[in-house]
Amino acid sequence: MIFRLTFEQLLLVLPIILFSLSVHEYSHGLAALMLGDRTAKRQGRLTLNPLKHLDLIGTLMLLSIGFGWAKPVPIMVQNLSRGRKSLYIVALAGPISNFIIALFFSLLFNLFGLSNDYGTSMGPSLLSQFIVIMVFLNVVLGVFNLLPIPPLDGGNIIYSLLPDKLADSYSRYSSRFVFIFIILIFYIAWGHSDIFIAPVKFIFLLLIQNPIW
Repeated sequence: MIFRLTFEQLLLVLPIILFSLSVHEYSHGLAALMLGDRTAKRQGRLTLNPLKHLDLIGTLMLLSIGFGWAKPVPIMVQNLSRGRKSLYIVALAGPISNFIIALFFSLLFNLFGLSNDYGTSMGPSLLSQFIVIMVFLNVVLGVFNLLPIPPLDGGNIIYSLLPDKLADSYSRYSSRFVFIFIILIFYIAWGHSDIFIAPVKFIFLLLIQNPIW
């Protein structure tokens, strides 16, 4: 596991996960709408209602090992203003929303002089723990989704930016070897690669002192 949570902290995690995943998927849908694709809006996915975005397995994974996913917002690439070449904007919108959430709550944490110090007699307050977990999980979601592996957002960014012939090959091989990519994602996210862990720790430490792991 990337981090360990007490039972009290675990009770804080579920609403944070639901909120963060909902904002992530809503941001994808909103970006697509602004670029001309109304698919998410027509299907009722342009909403912050977590029940519309919830993926049971993805949520359980995030609770248990520190990474997970929501139900992807439907995007019709051909409806975007520049087709595939606009897809990277839609793909970036989700992770950027998570980093914005992390930045906002870290500003609150530092502005109000909150502490996450377990060395004191009182320990960190419930509010401090809530904000720290909010920041941490959103950094995890942002970094994880930017991994350049299909079908993650990072993979879609690469697909969007490649020349046409390379993009066709990339799409074809991504579909053919999707199972291998899924195994690779699990391997990285389980904590076996600094590709994932190092940037999470670096960004989190920039935002919050006295980390929770």
